Amino acid sequence: MEDNEIMTAERSLEIISRAIEQGRRDVERNAGTPMIVWGVQTAAIGVIIFALWTLTGKPSWNLLWFAMCAVGWGVYGYMKKRRSTSGRPTSYAWKLVSWVWTVFGILAVGTAVIGAFSYDTSVYGSRLPITAVMILLLMFASAVTAYVMKDKAYGAFIGGNVILANFALMYPGSYEPLLLALSAVTLLIVPGIMINRQAKKADLNHEQMERH
Repeated sequence: MEDNEIMTAERSLEIISRAIEQGRRDVERNAGTPMIVWGVQTAAIGVIIFALWTLTGKPSWNLLWFAMCAVGWGVYGYMKKRRSTSGRPTSYAWKLVSWVWTVFGILAVGTAVIGAFSYDTSVYGSRLPITAVMILLLMFASAVTAYVMKDKAYGAFIGGNVILANFALMYPGSYEPLLLALSAVTLLIVPGIMINRQAKKADLNHEQMERH
């Protein structure tokens, strides 16, 4: 009886461990590419807005962020639809990461809208530091992903973005889109590439184990 209970406990732990590992691998397979796509768009638009704002002196070029969001959500929706028809199972870990990034997108758009209204000094006493808030939101979403991935290197990138958020508060102006672009590179593009490489390596190791 006691031996059966021990075996049952060991079996339960094994199942839990496998579920956690499967969830992490599911995130590896699915998170990297969307992060790279969004990161490239954000970095590119950030550089473009920085250049146009610097040349013209008009912050209204920041409206391009809304155009980027429309295009980005369209691309992401297409990618998500293709994944849903592939028949692959979706783990809780991937659902959690996907939900966190969806909430980030909603909060980012909301922050941009409120920030745009805050430029009306007749209503608002001060302007919302949109870029700093965006970077902080990006850090929080990245922190959840890094926790699920158990990736310490990703955590280092997240910590380094505190500097970018601080610069956005200290030097508001045309450099803000460039800071957001740098944040996208360090929190989306580079980690996305790392995640894709880990996924390919894990799949290769799995194939080799099956052959033996």
